[in-house]
Amino acid sequence: MNNKKNKSSLSQRRKDFNFLLPLASLRLTITLLSLSMILIFVATLEQVRIGIRGALAEYFESFYGIWYYPEKFWGGEILQDIPLPIPGGYLLGGLLIINLTAAYIVRFQWTLKKGGIQLIHLGIILLLIGQLTTQAIQEESRMQINKGEKSNYIERFHGVELTIRDVTDPTQEKVTTVPQELLQKGGSFSDKAMPFTVNVLHFGVNCDFDFATAEKPRSPMAEIVNRGVGQSANLNITPKDEDFSSDALNFGYVIYELMDKGKSLGKWMSISHPAGNQVWSQISPKLSDMGFQSIRHNGKLWGVALRQEREYLPFSIELLDIENEFYQGTEIPYNFESDINLHLEDNQTRRALVYMNTPLRHGGKTFYQYQMNDSANYSVFQVISNPSWLVPYIACVLVSIGMLWQFSFHLIRFLRKNSQIPQKAQNV
Repeated sequence: MNNKKNKSSLSQRRKDFNFLLPLASLRLTITLLSLSMILIFVATLEQVRIGIRGALAEYFESFYGIWYYPEKFWGGEILQDIPLPIPGGYLLGGLLIINLTAAYIVRFQWTLKKGGIQLIHLGIILLLIGQLTTQAIQEESRMQINKGEKSNYIERFHGVELTIRDVTDPTQEKVTTVPQELLQKGGSFSDKAMPFTVNVLHFGVNCDFDFATAEKPRSPMAEIVNRGVGQSANLNITPKDEDFSSDALNFGYVIYELMDKGKSLGKWMSISHPAGNQVWSQISPKLSDMGFQSIRHNGKLWGVALRQEREYLPFSIELLDIENEFYQGTEIPYNFESDINLHLEDNQTRRALVYMNTPLRHGGKTFYQYQMNDSANYSVFQVISNPSWLVPYIACVLVSIGMLWQFSFHLIRFLRKNSQIPQKAQNV
């Protein structure tokens, strides 16, 4: 009776949601899984050319990617110049979610007997949703702290900002920022906090830089610079594409003109160092002022710089001590430890130890031990912000419960059948 009722309920759901039947097709599932295998294969090959981060951005964090057949493969001489569109992770993941959800509605019998299977599929759907959400909204940043100092901001791995700072009164420093999105658009920017306008002339996310010589003069783009480090160091830059490889260093640059009521205050060049602008002095004394190029205007002292995009936190981290340990006779680390004080929003202090695979979690952010220099005088944390971090855990719990449910149901059924066999034998 219950079986007939369940079948009737399933038939009614199929009538009510008949538009979902094509989306619940098993053929669609197999097609999407096959395309996913192709995507993984292509992205794995592309890691050699553009690195892991580049492959993720190009193929998995997109709706589609363009792949060029490798020259070294068979027929590569002919096929290498043909662009091949590849469905991206967002597209395939979204379609798989729709496919599984549709199948869950119109194909599954919602019974106690198949409750485990239903939970497993629900967990898989949540896992896919969680992965797509993570890829879309997760943010990765870094925090570098010198030993004995504290910091209350994090810096993006990708993304820069132009800062104009009023440092006339060091106790009341005022900062105006122009984010990368606006720098890329170009044009003019003004703010009531500063007396001049910023005209963006050239901007790029990465470049090579060197000092121009008589044999190798500056390019026309760099030659227009007549103020700041770009002029004093006779600096030349060569634009290049952003490098997404794991060990890449992307030097963002901007050439801009400061204007006051139609009068030019000079043309400047600023370059952002991905490891922090404090590193410029280690590269060359000529570049030591790149992190703060000063200008006096109307009796006030200003500083301009291009830096990694920052996010200021309502709390701060103080680095008390550092310990780095290496395998004997090698330079391969097996343990990095940072002893810190977490200064909370309510003026309370919390002591913590951050080391490999043991991060610090606070304020919706997770701080992982990321890097440390050989002399152990500063530490770098990788900071992850992922509001959907709980979804994969819930999905895994549902899948585990579903598997346990289904296993237990079949185990009990098996034991019952075996217990009935001796009774039948006795009756015979």
